[in-house]
Amino acid sequence: MKKLVVTVCVILLSIISFAQVSTVSNNKPMGFLNPALQNYEMDKGVFSFSSVVSPLIEESQPASLLGMGEFKVNDDFRLGIHASSYENRLSKSASAMLYASYRLELEKRNYLILGADIGGYSDLVKAAEFNKVLVPNKFIFDNDSALEAESTGIDFGFGIAYSYNGFTFGLGFSKLNKPAVYPFPLAYYELGPDTETYNLKDTTMLIEEGTFGLETNVNLIYEWQANEKLKLIHSLHLGNIDFAGFDYLGFQNIAEINKRHSIGLGAFHNGSTGFILSGGYGFSEKLKIEATTFISKYDNYDIIAKEYKSSGYKPAFEVNLRYQF
Repeated sequence: MKKLVVTVCVILLSIISFAQVSTVSNNKPMGFLNPALQNYEMDKGVFSFSSVVSPLIEESQPASLLGMGEFKVNDDFRLGIHASSYENRLSKSASAMLYASYRLELEKRNYLILGADIGGYSDLVKAAEFNKVLVPNKFIFDNDSALEAESTGIDFGFGIAYSYNGFTFGLGFSKLNKPAVYPFPLAYYELGPDTETYNLKDTTMLIEEGTFGLETNVNLIYEWQANEKLKLIHSLHLGNIDFAGFDYLGFQNIAEINKRHSIGLGAFHNGSTGFILSGGYGFSEKLKIEATTFISKYDNYDIIAKEYKSSGYKPAFEVNLRYQF
């Protein structure tokens, strides 16, 4: 029983993290992770659109989408908008955010950047998967739906970044206003007659709307010019760090060739370890398309064995189109 509980917790964390917009290539404007990240060079602005699909998994799911536009008001002030949606077997989420950032020059080429964003979100929990895994429990939400529960609200975030000579450190916070959310159901266990083992109880649990915990993103980015034709980018991203660990860790190395083409290699961990491969083609220095593959283990729940079993390594694919002007 203990093994089953631990396995379920680890796998659910992996599935949740994999669907988030953090699992995309870092070779793009990154204001969706932290509104203070001004690490993308542009003349007036940039548009970026990504779609992430997983066509080879057993249980199909809709494509995840991420779109953003960022505009350079002047050398120090940026305005932007980003919207995203993702869905998996456990949840479905969407958001649309406006953001702004301003940088202060501390010394020559030494900057402190402050950013903030605000927007709306929806977050839906699907109880059917939990009922399947946590049988014999049955879950009832306080909106009288036994299948799903949706929360909507306003999300407010804040970010800070430090930039110097190609190096950028960013710390971003979201859900600062603790908006509403339905938490994932948890199994209820009681101590058995032998006082040594815990048994899963056949009971009904009422899931009430609560509040989001603080969400965080830490980003370290270093860009350097190897020669006239080659620029290298090293990008580290940690999502939701706390005393228990982190939800997502990703590291990417990206080589940009002639300010147009790119090739990248990296790894990530979100409950299980995976690998990142990317390649981009620039029709010009302004218009670029990039394809990225995220390869990691995928698990399906076996009802007979009452545990998740690995289906082996499966790829997810991101296609990103961006236009700089």
